[in-house]
Amino acid sequence: MGFERRQLAIIIASIVILMMTFASIFNWFQGLGGTGAHADKYDELFTLYWSLGTVIGLVVYAYFVYLLVTSYGEDSGEEMRIGAPPVIRESKRGAFAISMVIALFLLVLSDSTFDSIDFFEKPETTEDSFTIEVTGYQYYWDYQYPNGASINSASGETLKIPVDIPIVFEVTSGDVFHSFALPDHRIKIDAIPGRVNVGWIHSDDTGIFPVMCAELCGDEHTIMMGEIEVMSADDFDAWYNSEASA
Repeated sequence: MGFERRQLAIIIASIVILMMTFASIFNWFQGLGGTGAHADKYDELFTLYWSLGTVIGLVVYAYFVYLLVTSYGEDSGEEMRIGAPPVIRESKRGAFAISMVIALFLLVLSDSTFDSIDFFEKPETTEDSFTIEVTGYQYYWDYQYPNGASINSASGETLKIPVDIPIVFEVTSGDVFHSFALPDHRIKIDAIPGRVNVGWIHSDDTGIFPVMCAELCGDEHTIMMGEIEVMSADDFDAWYNSEASA
């Protein structure tokens, strides 16, 4: 028998393992959580990449199995064994069709990727939006508000922003390279000496979330941590006005 049950079992097992791998990656990513406009956009992009990547992987694998089955069989006169030369069966139409499908998927991914880049780089501000100047130092963050309020993470102070209002960050560094990162919001903005990088946040959930430096910046890099508090509009206005009058 050219194509034995053992070989068929190996193929089926490998397909199952492949599917379990894709599923575990997807479940791991979904378990990361996230909040805000950036997290939603990243999750959409990841889901698209994962879905199309899974389809492409399965199509290519299925085509491989098809070639394997049709290259070894009773009609070929060859047994499937290591070292046995396969019967070459050209399938130009199949190869062309798969190539076109992959090319179409790549076009879809490219369009979605460039759309996401535009979304991340161009703040969607409103009349209530404002800019916070963020400066990284070894090993803390300094925040300057338009009303003159100043917050320093070294003293344990928390960066505060209102919920449901896009806020712009102008990020730089006062010494070495840093990276202003809000992992729950999928935001990372490089802090480079002598340069201002612009990013933004639109958080739709109140709460306290971590702030960290995502660039190795020295011996005590790991202590460069802080928090961002997303407050209701009324609570933020009360705090903001009290800071202005202080």
